[in-house]
Amino acid sequence: MFLSKNLIRILKVPLKNNKRDLLLSIVSIIFAAALQMSIPYYLGRSIDKALLNNKTGDLSIEPFIIIGLLVLSLSVARGIFSFFHVYQGEKMGQTLAFSLRKDYFNKLQRLSFNYHDKVHTGDLITKGIIDIEGCRMFINTGILRIIFLSIFISTGAILVLSVDLFLGLLALSFVPFIGIISSYTRLSLRKHWYRLQEQLGILTRVMDENLSGVRLVRSFMKQKYELDKYSIASQVVKNMTFRQITIRSFSISLNTLIFLVSMSLVVYYGAISVLENRITLGELTSLIAFMSILQGPVRQIGMLVNAFARASATSSRLFEVIDQEEDVKNIEGNKFDQPINKIEVKNLCFSYENREVLKNINFTATPNHSIGIVGPPGAGKTTLSRLLPRFYNPSSGSVEINGVDIKTLDLVDLRHSVNLVDQDNFLFSDTFFENVRYGDPKASKDLVNWSTDKAQIFKHIDQLPGKFETVIGERGVQLSGGQRQRLSVSRTLLFQSKVVIFDDSTSAIDTQTEKKIRDEMLSLGTGITLIVIAHRISSVMNLDEILYLDNGEIIERGNHTELVKKNGRYYELYNMQINPELKV
Repeated sequence: MFLSKNLIRILKVPLKNNKRDLLLSIVSIIFAAALQMSIPYYLGRSIDKALLNNKTGDLSIEPFIIIGLLVLSLSVARGIFSFFHVYQGEKMGQTLAFSLRKDYFNKLQRLSFNYHDKVHTGDLITKGIIDIEGCRMFINTGILRIIFLSIFISTGAILVLSVDLFLGLLALSFVPFIGIISSYTRLSLRKHWYRLQEQLGILTRVMDENLSGVRLVRSFMKQKYELDKYSIASQVVKNMTFRQITIRSFSISLNTLIFLVSMSLVVYYGAISVLENRITLGELTSLIAFMSILQGPVRQIGMLVNAFARASATSSRLFEVIDQEEDVKNIEGNKFDQPINKIEVKNLCFSYENREVLKNINFTATPNHSIGIVGPPGAGKTTLSRLLPRFYNPSSGSVEINGVDIKTLDLVDLRHSVNLVDQDNFLFSDTFFENVRYGDPKASKDLVNWSTDKAQIFKHIDQLPGKFETVIGERGVQLSGGQRQRLSVSRTLLFQSKVVIFDDSTSAIDTQTEKKIRDEMLSLGTGITLIVIAHRISSVMNLDEILYLDNGEIIERGNHTELVKKNGRYYELYNMQINPELKV
């Protein structure tokens, strides 16, 4: 099929949003093609007129001046219409790109962590930039060019066939051959474009990982290793591009050869026809001029085929994401207006790629109640923290708020009420002020000051020359680990959620400061539920309840005193940490 399903979907965007622009562009194309094809016609007429006047002895410069001015006027008019169709085409292409970017980015915001865990950021970036650009170019250099060539060749066909049927068919004999070659080339290029776009995603990923981990690379002096890795990925892109260029160049050369053979035959048989008085010299000149004009568009067929092949591949990759099924679907409008009275985790299980991570987790959290969760690495603590605000759906079991399964609640409302301070303290390359009020862009300066003071970071910010207007750098690179964590805590405090989950998000903060932050959280007022996931016993020992998680199961529960008396796994962890804790 010449137009794939995805290419048809792309075309629906301008048909829906740019009907006027599309109509103007097509009208401009029709006039531009007709005007360009009329130039050879009038050129031939002028030659016949000159030869006739020469025979009658009535040779005058005036007819040539008139013909020259007419050709000039036609060329200017064609240029004007060409401008309009190119402008409208670019406008439609940019509208398409804007629409695709919005749909693509919006889809990425809705897809769950489960999807993002399986794909590479570099590939997603490539799809969102390079693949969309390939779709944009399809409108102007692809579909509109097809319309132009179709009208151009159709108009020319009528012209040459009206002059002489045999010569006209000879002049157009190249069309089916070029069509067959282009079809095979398009199919071959489509496969190459798809693989090339995937490889560009790998190349982007290598660079993204290198720049994100630049300190690690320098620490282990792995610059040469990283350069080699990038060079290998880049070499693959280069080789694939060369293969694609070879196919395209061969196609263009073969098309040009077929066209020139056709043109040579027209010149040869046309000269015989002139000598036999079947056609005039002016008519033969019109035929040759038409084919000369057509030579440029014929060469563009190769680029046109490439544009179709690229758009077919890029649109396929793009719609793989846009059409991705959302496993965490939002139930819009289903909000809970009453205060959170109880959070119940019932028989909660979670598996990741057939690996059981959580097994029958049960606990209840109420307002003014604090829960600590500890255990060895890989026990499932972080997974549990991400199930509560429904970043993932459980394999079985449920998380309920006031007796209602969170899978039936509006995600916006749920995550405003249940907020996670993740162990990955991500900060934007913006000011302190904007980072703190990220969750509430309308928050006042007083509220920002309050939240940073509660998070024990206000004094540090206030001592800086730019104070809260200081730009912190990409991912907070200019801050220490503890400062990044305190800034993340202040962001959550300002958001004022009723359930706050700390997933090892104070590990880089000293014990005394951590205690101050925790006390500030608990003193915010009634109705706050605090869940703290930590490796340090000091982070949880003063909380109301502590759960010890191991191998995805809760094997111990109780407060600090009760768990120490049990002499179990919690007691072992406490004993390993007690001496360093006593020194603090």
